[in-house]
Amino acid sequence: MMAICLGVQSCLNKKIITVIILFLMAFAAVITPLEVYAQNTNLGVTIVRVTPSGETGPAGTSVNLQGTIYGSNGSYQVVLGKNIVDSGTADGYYVNSNFTVPESYAGTYPLTLRDVGINVNSTQQFTITTGYSITAVPSATQGSNSVALDVSITGCQLGTSYAANIAVVLPSPLNTTYTKTIALGFSNEKGTASAQVTFPDSSFQPSGSLTNYVGTYTVNFNQSQSLAQTSFTVNFIDSTTYHRGQSVVVRAVGYQPNEEGTLTISSVKTGSILDTEPVTASSDGIISTTWVVPSNADIGDYLIKIAAPTTQKTVPDSETFTVTGYNINIYTANLAGEVVSGIALQALDASTGTVYNAVSGDSGGANFKLERGVNVITALWNGVNVGSTNITVSGDATFTIHCQLTDVKITVKNTDGIAMPFVNLNVAYQYQSSNGSQTGSASGQTDASGSLVLNSTLVGANYKIDASIYGKIFNAGNNSVSNLPIQATAQVFIICPSETLTLNVVGYNQEPIPNARIELVELSNGLFYSASTDINGLVTTQATFGMYRARVYQDTTLINETNVQVFSSSEQQIRCTLYGIQLSVKVVDFFGSPISKVNVTLNGPEQTSVLTQSDGTAAFNNIIGGSMQIIAQAPGIPDSYQAVTVTVDQPTTVELKIDKYVALGSMLIPASLLITILIILVAIILLAIVEVYKRRSAKHDLLT
Repeated sequence: MMAICLGVQSCLNKKIITVIILFLMAFAAVITPLEVYAQNTNLGVTIVRVTPSGETGPAGTSVNLQGTIYGSNGSYQVVLGKNIVDSGTADGYYVNSNFTVPESYAGTYPLTLRDVGINVNSTQQFTITTGYSITAVPSATQGSNSVALDVSITGCQLGTSYAANIAVVLPSPLNTTYTKTIALGFSNEKGTASAQVTFPDSSFQPSGSLTNYVGTYTVNFNQSQSLAQTSFTVNFIDSTTYHRGQSVVVRAVGYQPNEEGTLTISSVKTGSILDTEPVTASSDGIISTTWVVPSNADIGDYLIKIAAPTTQKTVPDSETFTVTGYNINIYTANLAGEVVSGIALQALDASTGTVYNAVSGDSGGANFKLERGVNVITALWNGVNVGSTNITVSGDATFTIHCQLTDVKITVKNTDGIAMPFVNLNVAYQYQSSNGSQTGSASGQTDASGSLVLNSTLVGANYKIDASIYGKIFNAGNNSVSNLPIQATAQVFIICPSETLTLNVVGYNQEPIPNARIELVELSNGLFYSASTDINGLVTTQATFGMYRARVYQDTTLINETNVQVFSSSEQQIRCTLYGIQLSVKVVDFFGSPISKVNVTLNGPEQTSVLTQSDGTAAFNNIIGGSMQIIAQAPGIPDSYQAVTVTVDQPTTVELKIDKYVALGSMLIPASLLITILIILVAIILLAIVEVYKRRSAKHDLLT
């Protein structure tokens, strides 16, 4: 027995130890930080795509990284090597990062997408390659001036000294090349080696480098390898864009001392000469002068050139500049100050007679390029001049032209001055334009205030306005409008006429219904009228043109509801088929025999009671039909009643059966009592028959 207990105890101890171990393992799993698990899984943190493909590029390369992180809308970082190149918040789980490769030594670096919330990374390799660049400062200059050339190499190798061969090629057709090798030395801590050289300079080979020729100079970094390239331009004028009244500074070199020449400016588009001026070179062979853009210079491109009889340059002093015009915004507004779209605008340059065209957009604005001076702005609405104004341009500016267009507010009222909503308005108009007589149309519906506003309409047009409801025009006599006032809003009123309406109200049998109350409610706008019939069932009223819901009441009971058209003066009949109905109620007993002197009550639109006659019938004359309850109650007998609910819409007879009673003359006997009596009588009769039969049988036995 003791051995058995020890075995059981040992088994229990093992189970307890197993449970404790499992609990400790589960607890450790719960409290272990997510970052610990993340060491063996990326938890959805993934780099999906890196552009450019190949994951390589020099410093300054634009890179796009797309990927996912674990936390929705979580924070992320993008790290290249040891540099955090981008950070932000994911769009859901999606990361779309753009960054620029920083300056670093050439080599392969880890490119890491990090989920900041759980410190989980996804890593790929990105190779930073050696990059070459050369830049000219400034990118444009005048003849014989110097240009600084900035040369740099990124992604250098640590401990390596660098040099660059710079080649400057003169404009075509010269194409002379001047070269120079410059030492860049060792790179800085970011892996970049750089230097600056000035051109022209005596250190370039062959000797005689210069910037005396107009045109584009090409600069190459190690020309044979085409590692990098840039360019700069040399002009003999100080800019490429001008406005009227601005000075064009001319500086051209390479002429004979004191040589005379001619400065010519002509239109590139037409070839016509805008201006000519004599020029003379200095003792150094430099032509310096200033020419002012005249007030009659149109917007466009111009060719400016210098011609001298002695000096024939391989690259002639000839280049193009542009009279650009200022940005001028013209806004069109009506007389109410509201912007108007679709207005054709003409801008006439008073100095040159040139016309520029534009159309106002949805915001009411149109953009022009106009030059300094007076410009005449004309606004055209469908070919009709609706406004003109003069503007003086001296720089970028915004102007507003107010057009002779008015807002027409059309209001519809009835003869009582009550506004009528939901009236359909069809507007046709006629006007004179530069192309002759023109027509147009518009349509709409009056709002809750009975009005419709037509925005920006032509003041001088003739208008025909047809107002209608239910497809019926009601203003044929007052539908023309002309000579609208020149003001912000022009008011137009349309009167909806009243018509004479006579209603003949009759009942089921065509008999007149006196003192019936009539309510008329217009279906679309809610106009309300009320009147009562006379002794002949007639009523006459004035009602506004429309369609009405007519309700007929007898006292407070609705006896008919129908639609009535009032599109002209008319007489109409309303037959109330629920009024004047004859109803007979016949009350019978258990056996279907009539019961007299029973009180029959009608509970319906009205309440009334009648006693049944000898034939069991109660007659109700001229009642109002509908759903009603009929109750038959024998006087003095509480439970001798019967009730039924019926709908009466024509003359009819309703039978009520009081099946608990039987009529015996003027008395009502409970049917159960009568049946009991009859059963007793039948039983007595049967017993009597049996008794007679027994006695006859006994007598027969005695005789035999």
